[in-house]
Amino acid sequence: MVLARIDCRLIHGQVVETWVPHTCADSLIVANDDLAGNPFLRSVMELAVPPAIRARFCRLDEATRVLAEADRNGERIILLVASAADAVALRKAGAAFDLLNIGNLHFSAGKVEISPSVFFSPEDFDALGWFRSHGVSVLVQGTPFEAGTSFDAERE
Repeated sequence: MVLARIDCRLIHGQVVETWVPHTCADSLIVANDDLAGNPFLRSVMELAVPPAIRARFCRLDEATRVLAEADRNGERIILLVASAADAVALRKAGAAFDLLNIGNLHFSAGKVEISPSVFFSPEDFDALGWFRSHGVSVLVQGTPFEAGTSFDAERE
């Protein structure tokens, strides 16, 4: 896996135009129950994927199996999830990553602005604190060309 990313937008321009070339990824794995169960939304999301990139959409409970299969095939994977809670669930289920990138978490009531495109809820802070306590670095960074900010800095 070349990148594990929380992004409520999942597949979009920042991912395919910056992260895919930056990481030399050849595979996108989107772990999201809503998207996996909706063929129409999947087809819309697939429109953003370049032809040379393989995109797979799976439920959270399938993701570690799909990731392991892609890893065995030597794929360079970007894992995309929509929330911090989903990222925690995957890590607890065995998804292996030591760095978690956060690109977009939209505003809603009760959230704190971390950057113009990232807002944390109290639950997000708890979930991301779990990562810190388990040795996973968390970096808020929209694109590879922006300076990232570590989650530790955001807590202060």
